[in-house]
Amino acid sequence: MRLPRLKFPVNRRTRVPGLSLGSMTSLLSVALGAAFWILALVTIAVTAVFIFLVFLPLEQLNLTFRDTQVPVGRAYILFGVGAACAYLGGFTLILRHLRQIVQTLRIGDPFHPANTGRLKQIGFILAVVTGGAWIGQSLVSRLVRGAMEAPSLFDLVTPAFSVLVVTVLAQIFREGARLRRESELTI
Repeated sequence: MRLPRLKFPVNRRTRVPGLSLGSMTSLLSVALGAAFWILALVTIAVTAVFIFLVFLPLEQLNLTFRDTQVPVGRAYILFGVGAACAYLGGFTLILRHLRQIVQTLRIGDPFHPANTGRLKQIGFILAVVTGGAWIGQSLVSRLVRGAMEAPSLFDLVTPAFSVLVVTVLAQIFREGARLRRESELTI
């Protein structure tokens, strides 16, 4: 005995614009778009705070850290806010490249030649952000004793592995683009 097929009515008015039913790339595109714009706005806000602090005459601030007053100079504040700007800006660029890669995926051309360059740039940005964060943490641990522990080289293993994975993916996409180009030339 066969069971009857049930059809559920789809109300077209309740759909999310740009999101088709069952489309993972559409969902990914919407999520990346939202994350990109949120991160871009936060980056702009932190950059505005940095610019404001550059021109604001700041005296030394006394921050309470583990029940002691720690004097924090202007250079430390600018360094911290500037590092946050760079960190957020790097990840905003990564999200921008990921959005462009997903766009090529949505149009059915994942092995577009530009995706190779985008993946290489993502790997480079990851390496710079990771190296910058590691150097920044090292400087803070040395300049402000007791604020944080000095990072070890083992803290770089996972980020280095992610840079390696993205670089390998860039080479895979480059080879896929080459094979696609060859197949288009074949009669």
